[in-house]
Amino acid sequence: MGEFVTSPWYRRVWRCTLALIVVGVLAGAVGCSQATQQTASPATVTGSSADPRPATTQPAATSKRRPGVLWQRTSSDLGPDRTFEAPARWRIVWSFDCRSFASYGGGNFKVSGDGAFQDVSVQQVAVKASGTRHVTGGGRGRLVIESVCDRWIVTAVAP
Repeated sequence: MGEFVTSPWYRRVWRCTLALIVVGVLAGAVGCSQATQQTASPATVTGSSADPRPATTQPAATSKRRPGVLWQRTSSDLGPDRTFEAPARWRIVWSFDCRSFASYGGGNFKVSGDGAFQDVSVQQVAVKASGTRHVTGGGRGRLVIESVCDRWIVTAVAP
């Protein structure tokens, strides 16, 4: 019959290396896909690192909001920005604490609108600040927060 021919050692090493790279890329893609699916669903996570009990996940719809609050986001929130419906007149209440950038004169804090809220814009550079922006023009849209600050909170409130 025929003889079994082995390829040179460097080709065998190259094939093994290539196989490991392909397996690593596929494993990374599966991990990223699962992580994206987990963070894409709106959820409220409770628990802390000091709490020995495991964290629980509850749908955001069951979270209790103060009357008049249309939307709220803090620096500790994870996941994509959600759209919300606003009446013809509403306001954005915001605050931030950027002490970690005090040596640079403060940090950048920016709120911008998308969808029906495309004309909404708040931008501040400071160590710490807060304020209210009155908005006229309702509809459905979302607010996008961009900040280097460690702590901030933005709340959309109906009048």
